[in-house]
Amino acid sequence: MKEIFSNKRYFVDAKWWLKRLPHALQYYTRLYMGRPVEELVEYMPNPSLPKVYWGAIGQIPLHGSIYYPPEGRVCMGGEWDRTMTFDLPSIFTEIPKKAKKWDLHETVRQIFIYGEDFRMTPQYLSIIDHINKGLPNPPQGCDTVEKADQYFLDLIKAYRSMKLNGYLTQNELGKSSVEEIRLHVTRDGKLCLGTGGNHRIRMAEILGIKNVPFIIKGVHPDWVIKLSRTYNLPPHQALRRWLESEFSTTKPKEITLFSENFRI
Repeated sequence: MKEIFSNKRYFVDAKWWLKRLPHALQYYTRLYMGRPVEELVEYMPNPSLPKVYWGAIGQIPLHGSIYYPPEGRVCMGGEWDRTMTFDLPSIFTEIPKKAKKWDLHETVRQIFIYGEDFRMTPQYLSIIDHINKGLPNPPQGCDTVEKADQYFLDLIKAYRSMKLNGYLTQNELGKSSVEEIRLHVTRDGKLCLGTGGNHRIRMAEILGIKNVPFIIKGVHPDWVIKLSRTYNLPPHQALRRWLESEFSTTKPKEITLFSENFRI
């Protein structure tokens, strides 16, 4: 028992559950009262625990720095899916500096394709510049050079583990599923990579890994309303039915071939 409660994963999961609780109470009360779907989606809560799905990298066409819905809720309205999303490029494609997340994209390419020192990459240099200027909200939580170095060393360690063991879920690594790759769903039903898992999905592509685990962090309400009417189900059941029809809930078996051209 002591070992269970000393594990951070259980506290993270408990925090997830508690934050969904007030929204769940409001949602199910309105559902019982027969309120319209347009009202229900405003309160639709996260599942009791993060639900992990497996999908092909090719099924994730978009990325962006997407804000999250209120904690504990699923739907996030507005124009984010039209103004804050961009095509997700292949890691094997060189992109211009003006492109979204160029520094992250180029950093992964330099370290894991070309074997360059992480201290020479644009993302590392940007973090160090942020630290030297004493600016608030340090990227990746790195407010010291030592933390920045450790962040990239951990990234390299994760890549080597992925190369040796394949893609392991956060649960397999002893962490909460809350920390899986976080995706959003647009009003057109397209998957968009948000602010969690950008390095991991690019490292997986380099290694030839086809499928990655993810959780849904936010969904445009228009898509949930459409699903609810299509399936004639309450919003939470309609979304789950769609996800389970499009993606796997079990880890797929795949043979990964690693290229000797990659240095790490």
